[in-house]
Amino acid sequence: MENLNQLDKHNGENVVNYVKSLRDARKWIGTATIAAMAIAVSGALYLGQYRSEGFLQFGGPIPLPLETLGKDAKKDKEGNPGIVLADYKRYAAAFSTSERFDAFVQANKLQAVDGIGGLRKAMASGDGFNKMVEPIFSFTKMDAKELMEQPKDGGNNVIGLRISYAAGNAESAQRMVGLLGRYTIDSIIYSDYSDGLRFNHIELSAKITKLDNDIIGMNERLEMYQRKGVVLKKIVNNYPEAANKSATSVISVTEDSARYLSPITHLMSGEVEALSTSETIIRLKREQAQSILLREYYDQAKSLIDTNQSGEALLRGLEAVKEGVFKTKNLNDEVVKEVYNMLTIDNQRSINLYLEKSRFIAGPTLPEKRNIRLSAVLLLSLLFGFFLSSAIVLLRKWWALNMDGARS
Repeated sequence: MENLNQLDKHNGENVVNYVKSLRDARKWIGTATIAAMAIAVSGALYLGQYRSEGFLQFGGPIPLPLETLGKDAKKDKEGNPGIVLADYKRYAAAFSTSERFDAFVQANKLQAVDGIGGLRKAMASGDGFNKMVEPIFSFTKMDAKELMEQPKDGGNNVIGLRISYAAGNAESAQRMVGLLGRYTIDSIIYSDYSDGLRFNHIELSAKITKLDNDIIGMNERLEMYQRKGVVLKKIVNNYPEAANKSATSVISVTEDSARYLSPITHLMSGEVEALSTSETIIRLKREQAQSILLREYYDQAKSLIDTNQSGEALLRGLEAVKEGVFKTKNLNDEVVKEVYNMLTIDNQRSINLYLEKSRFIAGPTLPEKRNIRLSAVLLLSLLFGFFLSSAIVLLRKWWALNMDGARS
């Protein structure tokens, strides 16, 4: 019992000594705490970054349909602005990779641009692009709730992108946001044309073959009408009284009832069908000639895709490809001129959509302050400095007491 009392007395003395040591070292603790706060604030100001933001709006429905000639030429070009979510995910899978970004940097010779190194590191991180680029939809869940209805299919497209980037320099942050917007549009252009031009090239080869078969079939039908007409003319000459029969109105003709029509009616009907078939053959040959021209254009465009990694350069290069293809063609021929004009319109519409209308409508901002919370930094550094300095004082006192006990 006596030993316990002595132990309690000893522990009480130690606590008093520790408290006294803290009181005696209060000036040093205060100085250390203030020093920690100063270091923390200086570090935050030095390491804090400027964050720039911008809103990139898509200027119309993307992808823009490529023109085709023939019976499928009339397409509905009007649609909801923006990108369907499924297409956006396909684009994002391509332009969120560091390999694609590196190819863009090299194609546009941007290696020496201030801040590009930090952006390349951010792109190389696992989820870097998704943190910097956020899709904006036509409707949010709150919008749909307020409107009391869900948007129709295709009505909730990605209409733009919110882009943000932080850097140690305000101008660099603003420059990188603009570069990210340009890179995104460039990648969308490349994806659209890489798929569209290759697809059109394959489709045109199949279409030319089909048109050739259609022309062969129409020529056979025309020959049949001509042979039939020769026979009918002989019948009319052999039986002239048949031509004098009064014509009756024919509502419909079947294989059974057609035999009761007069030879002259058959002859006239055959000539009308032959005329219609001849016009169809002319139309098919015109369409085939235009398809052959288009295939030659897409051959050259495909070569441009294979040797180019920049979407903007690809889009602008298509005009030179068109001029090269039609350089030796007779533009006074309406068949040739129509294809030339169609490609010119298509290229102009694409440049207008991708490079003119799709643009930043807000930002990129030039930040004036670093994105740091000084109040949080001050509070945390205050607590850290106080507890660390107090722990050091207590540790020194504990060491001194133990050394005294060891000597005694």
